[in-house]
Amino acid sequence: MDPRLAELLQKTSLYGTLAKYYEHIDPKWHMYFYELHFKYENQLIQHYWMLRKQNPNMDNEYS
Repeated sequence: MDPRLAELLQKTSLYGTLAKYYEHIDPKWHMYFYELHFKYENQLIQHYWMLRKQNPNMDNEYS
C-alpha cells in the first residue's frame, strides 16, 4: 500500500474515532477532532483518486 495513503487512512480513522467519542462528552473537543477528521478524509480521497489515475488497476492488485 502507498505509504501516504496508509498514513491518511490512520489519521482519518483516529480523528473520526476521537470525534465520535467526544460527541456527547465535550462539544468543543468533538468539533476539534471532527475538523481534523474532515481535513484528513478530504486529503485521503484526493490522494486515492490521484493514485487511481496513475494505476487504474490498483484495486485489483490484491484480489
